[in-house]
Amino acid sequence: MAIDLTVVTPEGQAFQGEVQTLVLPGVEGDFGILEGHEVFMTSLRPGEMQVHQGEEILRAAVSKGIAEVHEDHVTVMVGSCEFAHEIDLERAQIAADRAKKQLEEMRDSEDGKELYQEYQEAYSKAVARVAVSEK
Repeated sequence: MAIDLTVVTPEGQAFQGEVQTLVLPGVEGDFGILEGHEVFMTSLRPGEMQVHQGEEILRAAVSKGIAEVHEDHVTVMVGSCEFAHEIDLERAQIAADRAKKQLEEMRDSEDGKELYQEYQEAYSKAVARVAVSEK
């Protein structure tokens, strides 16, 4: 029993294959998907995606996007998807530090309120990359 998973980014297909279970970062919290899951569509936040294939768990940092779930097929459409082995931890940490600094500067600036959401998403994505690469 398996779920057919497709992960798509603007650059193309990031993953295609059969998985036993899947954990995605929903906007209301992480959620798991098993074969036969109720059909639904939901928004995703930047975070960690866990792909369970047999005994192996593949971890990926994904940006915001959407997931379309069917009984035996899941399509994940995100701005970016990086599996743990693809992430350069040093670059990810630098990006997280830079985004955190920008957030702090925006908080203290009148003009920054408009850009705050953009920097918050960049920070969340960078933190997810660091967390995934360290596992």
